[in-house]
Amino acid sequence: MNILDLIDRADTIVAGRVERVSDGFTAQGMPYTEVTVHVLDRLRGVDSQSLTFRQFGLSAPRTLPNGKVYLGSRPEGFPTWNVGEVSLLFLYPSARVTGFRTTVGLGYGKLGMGNGVAVNAHDNVGLFSNVQLDRSRLSADEQKMFDAKNGPVNAQTLRGFIRRTAAARPAPGSAGNAR
Repeated sequence: MNILDLIDRADTIVAGRVERVSDGFTAQGMPYTEVTVHVLDRLRGVDSQSLTFRQFGLSAPRTLPNGKVYLGSRPEGFPTWNVGEVSLLFLYPSARVTGFRTTVGLGYGKLGMGNGVAVNAHDNVGLFSNVQLDRSRLSADEQKMFDAKNGPVNAQTLRGFIRRTAAARPAPGSAGNAR
């Protein structure tokens, strides 16, 4: 997935610090990991200082009250969550039936941020490939970011590009999104 795929499919885009991670089972018996993020930067779809969502799967296997061990932890490829980490998140809309949600493209849609850079679980491979846009409208720093084949990129430059681009492209489910 490239950066425009992430933007176009995300109904929520935020940068934030993970404050709480817990897991459990819904009343219907579905395993989940619940993540609460302190929002540091709102780029699309959230107005509050805090965002809580549930992703399918437990953080780790769990011993049930009957002594059996439930092994249904998070499916491979789903993002992991650690209290204190700062990330840029592109989130799908909540599922209609379960309310679960996760990052767009799983590991593509969660970029860890630290030391002024941002990088996803795939070392940003493909993040700036096959992007159809007018490159003459990019700043010099954005041009450098788009020329990178992979690896960390400047987090501030990326967030600026996302803010501007997300404002110009409708979120999924909004009026005007004909994609």
